[in-house]
This record gives sequence, structure tokens and C-alpha cells, in this order.
Amino acid sequence: MSHSRKITDQVHRLRDLSLEAGIVSAERVNAVLRALVASRKPHELRPILRGYFAAIRREIAKGEARVQHAGALSEADKASLAASFTKAYGRPVSVVSSPNPALIAGLRVRVGDDEYDSSVAGRLARLEQALT
Repeated sequence: MSHSRKITDQVHRLRDLSLEAGIVSAERVNAVLRALVASRKPHELRPILRGYFAAIRREIAKGEARVQHAGALSEADKASLAASFTKAYGRPVSVVSSPNPALIAGLRVRVGDDEYDSSVAGRLARLEQALT
């Protein structure tokens, strides 16, 4: 097994140890980091920590729906989106919104690696791509 494969396997195990019911737990992350620092020499930590932090960022992103919107987005709309994505993903998903007038109208939502685009700008871009 290669050196990088060993690190990747270790990062996956550490990520799994950091989850509680499929969600990142701050207490578990702290315990993992304490154990890791206590058991490794400093020069061994860099590649493991780099991979571990990237894995934890990806897991946290799975619990956030980053919503870009052209017009106003009410608290009721945010709650409705959060409920829909929570149901679809089977895990709690919170909404983080930001205005983006370039969308013209509609929404663009990113949950982890998944992206949903119902904006006018997105539809126009897909239409242009289909015509070329």
C-alpha cells in the first residue's frame, strides 16, 4: 500500500470517528485532534491534518444549503428550503443565503457537492449551450 493511500485511509477513519449520527461533532473532532497530536511526530501530522480538515469541511458543507437569490428571500422561504433539503438529504440542513442580482430571478443552491440552479441566468446559459 502506498504512503498516500495509507494517509487517505487514515483520514477516512478519522473523519468517521468525528461523526455522531452522520453529523460532525465538535467534541469528537476535539478528541480526534488531541489523540492525533499526542500519537504523531510533528512532521507526520501535516499531510494527515490537511486531509482531515478537508474531509471535515466537506462533511460540514453537506449540512448547509448555500442559497444565492436574485430577489428578496423571506424567513419563511428559508425555513421551507431548509425543511425540503433536510427531508431530501435525511440530515439537518441549514440555509445560508446571499443576494446575487446576476441571477436575474430565481435561486441557485449548493448543498455539499450538489448544485441546483433554477435561476433565469442559469436557464439562459443552458439554452445558449444547447443552441451552440
